[in-house]
Amino acid sequence: MGNNSTHFIFDGEKVVISPDLYSVVSFLQEIEKEIESFLNFDKKLESIRKQHLETIKFIEILAGKLEENNIDFKFTFSEHPTTIAEKLKIDRPIRSEMIVLFANLETLFCLSIAYENKISDEKEIIKRAMNQDNVKGFLEKFCLHQENEWCQKNSERIKHISADDLKKLRNSLTHFFSVAKNIGVSYAVLDDKSRKLEKATDFKAKFISSEDLYEIIKGSAKLMIKKWSEDCKNDLAKNSNEFKEKILSVKAVVDNYGAMIIKNKQINI
Repeated sequence: MGNNSTHFIFDGEKVVISPDLYSVVSFLQEIEKEIESFLNFDKKLESIRKQHLETIKFIEILAGKLEENNIDFKFTFSEHPTTIAEKLKIDRPIRSEMIVLFANLETLFCLSIAYENKISDEKEIIKRAMNQDNVKGFLEKFCLHQENEWCQKNSERIKHISADDLKKLRNSLTHFFSVAKNIGVSYAVLDDKSRKLEKATDFKAKFISSEDLYEIIKGSAKLMIKKWSEDCKNDLAKNSNEFKEKILSVKAVVDNYGAMIIKNKQINI
């Protein structure tokens, strides 16, 4: 363990950590930024499309003013401006979004395995991650737990979503780019209709959106961080090294196997 400093305190809003643990928090933050950028891509395109259409209207007004004042001005677009707006329309890749989110969830799962078992060996972590009892235990402890913020806001829905539902949905998406029979995927814009259909079928038909899954994952991450913080405080009070051993296993996994973000200015070739 050496002389690594491993303070990790979470107050519900922000995390105060020792410099030696910065790589762990930075790793998780970079994943969150990348996922939010991906999930919001269609919204950004739609915003650009609307602004483009407003610009076209403004140009039409200016062209009218030129004509009114007999100002001769000609300009030919290589492509009609309205076709550009059409190109900015996309079909939201909801299955791809869900696959990316499940990859995020598995990252948390692997870090949880490293933490609870004080291990950092890649093969050992993968072996434990393949154990279905471990998968179920993680999903129930963090994703579907009553203290998860998404579960608190959706108390009626969570009664009908099981760890097996999420596991089968993840497998169907990643292995066959499809959905499970017991739970489907829907767009958040259709939430009202999805909820009505669930009730009409007595929850024989269930739906989850990318936004739902992302909130579940964020709630899970928050519960993990909260647990780490509580363990850190308890061990400081008991003068124990238990937390230090666990969190340094997490750090070892991140440092040895986590992807690094390298910016262009850092590449001197």
